[in-house]
Amino acid sequence: MSATARPNRQAPRLAVLLAAEAPVGVVLRRGPTKLVQVIIWNRETDKFRLGPWFKGRIFADRSDVSPDGRHLIYFAMGGVAWAIPATGGTWTAISTLPSLKADALWGQGDTWGGGGVFTSNNSFWLNADENTFLIHDNSGLRRDTIPPASPRLLRKGWVCSNSTEPVDCIYSKLLCKGWFLRKLAKDSGYELEQPGIVKLTFSAWEWAEWDRDRLVWTEHGCLYTAKPGAQKLSPACMLFDFNE
Repeated sequence: MSATARPNRQAPRLAVLLAAEAPVGVVLRRGPTKLVQVIIWNRETDKFRLGPWFKGRIFADRSDVSPDGRHLIYFAMGGVAWAIPATGGTWTAISTLPSLKADALWGQGDTWGGGGVFTSNNSFWLNADENTFLIHDNSGLRRDTIPPASPRLLRKGWVCSNSTEPVDCIYSKLLCKGWFLRKLAKDSGYELEQPGIVKLTFSAWEWAEWDRDRLVWTEHGCLYTAKPGAQKLSPACMLFDFNE
């Protein structure tokens, strides 16, 4: 089915984390509002493994998957009725995928700090502040005290084309055949451009990334793929419909 042929309807919100060294993706499907499901994506076979449901919210922009696709570090907030009391309602955890069970757990109690990134398969950096407190750590992973030298997107091959301040950046990424993928302002979608030749705007795209030799993106609760060609994309192929 063509991506543009999908009818407008209330769709789940999708966030995707890709492992850097393994063909593993983690899809965070949010919907209804207070429920998130973790889904493991085998990017070689495009098969999907439905994982656990979580009552609350997982902040994808403060979460990360280890390069080998084995572990997830995530920042979460539980509603009043189901928050883990010891955490103060928000926390950072490290789990072994596909589980969300915390091998390591830090309470936060607010949304100012929290979350983290993997610095290798065996190490991580925690976005901690004075309110972060350790509850337990049985992960066997090393905690780095020095933050990564560059923001997450820059380490994934994106560049900031308009500003030295991360909050104001318009990020772009060189794909193939002279195509650039550009992430527009928050919730405004993406652009594909061959400079001086053609520019395509996709306002419905929630997330887009280059996966080895193909473009992948989400819109209207579905995950699609296509390949850039001469001045246009190949027909979109739906990999999975998360609406059902």
